Amino acid sequence: MKILIVGLGSIGSEIAFTFYPSASITCIDHGKHFETIKKILPKINYVKGDIHDPSLIYNLSDEPDIVFYCIDTGSVVSCMENPDKYEKINTSLFQHFLENLYKKFNPHFFLLSSSFVYPDIENITEQTKPSPETLYGKLRLKQEEILQDYSSEYTILRLSNIFGYGNFSDIGSQGAIEKFIDCIFSHKNISLHGNGKQQVDYLHKSELMNLLKILVQTNPKIIYNISSGKSKSITDIAKIISKIGLEKFNQKSEVSIISSKQLPNSPKIFPTKIINDYNLSFSSHLEYFILKMMETSSKKLHN
Repeated sequence: MKILIVGLGSIGSEIAFTFYPSASITCIDHGKHFETIKKILPKINYVKGDIHDPSLIYNLSDEPDIVFYCIDTGSVVSCMENPDKYEKINTSLFQHFLENLYKKFNPHFFLLSSSFVYPDIENITEQTKPSPETLYGKLRLKQEEILQDYSSEYTILRLSNIFGYGNFSDIGSQGAIEKFIDCIFSHKNISLHGNGKQQVDYLHKSELMNLLKILVQTNPKIIYNISSGKSKSITDIAKIISKIGLEKFNQKSEVSIISSKQLPNSPKIFPTKIINDYNLSFSSHLEYFILKMMETSSKKLHN
């Protein structure tokens, strides 16, 4: 199996680790983390450059069977703060990449999309009509539509919030859980940007990787919701981390709210279709995974 990974951030690097060395892997990225990843994954074809440069695709010698597109597409907040930047990344630049790719190859394309393509309602399944309420959600839905215009060979995964260090804890952007844990071991209080009532569904990175290993065996032409199906408020998550920090690591960190603004909830998606198709279940053991992450952070601090 030949895999092309586009973007070696938090998710892309973990996908490379997951399929190494059984698959022949090529990674296209700006190269910031190449040296770190090479120490663990030396037998990968690393291609440094701008993914929108057509020569990078043109010069690839091996046709990929599968493409994982893992470029940083922003977040709800970053799209609000810098809409022009992320509109370009998610639409015109994505379209240019697909133009270059499909001129030469015809792979199966895995697009990691988002639950934010749906409205903030209860009991969302794959039968629920997308109707995004945020710019981020609108851009991710547009990205799905662009892909569908180019190929019918795709798997679109509408993900809840993915968290966890994986095998490259220093690579990629940090989500709320990772930032809260950093506060614990930096002797800082946890500050919540918003009123703390935002509901979030978290799925550990390892579970996403296990799912991808199953899906590449059949490359289903389908759209799946991927989530734990369980939501907690961001305040509750912060308090869990604060409590573990005090009880397990003797690190005290208070949780404070610094804004009255209500941030968008993560749409409450349920992975109904993939559970039925593959007889799968996804863990909601959030506290267990948080504890393991904090143990990792503590060990790094004392090494």
